Amino acid sequence: MSDLFVPEEELNADLCFTSGQVFRFVRSEQGWEGVDGSNVIRAKKTGGGWKVSSFPNEMAYHRFFRLDVSFFDVGKEIQRRAPELSSFINIQRGMRVLQPERVDETLFSFLCTPNNNLNRIVKMVEKLSEYGKVNKTGFYEFPKIKQIAGVQESELRAQGFGYRGSVIPQVAKMIMEKPSGWLENLKNASYENAFRELQTLPGVGPKVSDCVCLIGMGHTSAVPVDTHIWKMATELYFPEWKNKAVTWQRYEAVGKLFREKFGELAGFAQQYLFYDSLSKYRNREGLFVK
Repeated sequence: MSDLFVPEEELNADLCFTSGQVFRFVRSEQGWEGVDGSNVIRAKKTGGGWKVSSFPNEMAYHRFFRLDVSFFDVGKEIQRRAPELSSFINIQRGMRVLQPERVDETLFSFLCTPNNNLNRIVKMVEKLSEYGKVNKTGFYEFPKIKQIAGVQESELRAQGFGYRGSVIPQVAKMIMEKPSGWLENLKNASYENAFRELQTLPGVGPKVSDCVCLIGMGHTSAVPVDTHIWKMATELYFPEWKNKAVTWQRYEAVGKLFREKFGELAGFAQQYLFYDSLSKYRNREGLFVK
């Protein structure tokens, strides 16, 4: 198993794995380890950066961390277009938007996120993963859509999924009724089409759709607007909406502004603001990711 050294200006695994993008990674004295699709990904802190590795596919980490993109350069370009974001980017050097292997895993993981906290989301995603098979790495592979469709609502509710126990199997069944490859093919659709198509599924609103577009499909112009981004957006760009609810028109306005300002870097700019608000919330509430 080969590894690659990535300097800290390009990667901070602590930021990446506590930013609510993926939910099957744990931290130990050796660093971070978790499963992505059919591969185990590891990141270990070392002098001035991180050593990353993966197996059985020894190059899977390259796609997962999007190492074809210099996020140092991305940060500089975002700052050039919006100097007001400089402090957020400088504090979060090494933040990256990840690229998981399987779109379906990203979708079903984010179906666990509405009205939920990170620790409960992690537990739910782990329980879902146990419907998959244990592969030669010793980890559960996330179950296939057909397997999820066969899970009983009562079984998920008994495991603490609440109303999501109904939504998750419904989504799996609906995807199976669509043309073969429908979900995966949305990677190659325009962002607008992918965003719209995902919302034909039960339980998928604009925010979940944008999360799947950005993280699961690589549509980097997607801007998920949750409570954290809404707070930051009203402080920076829409003061007239501060302390007001997010309507569809306001959601759309925030995404439009980011796309006009940052283009294909809109989703990356969003991630810096999201993490800043999230980390302040955790500190204020005494919440820490285990």
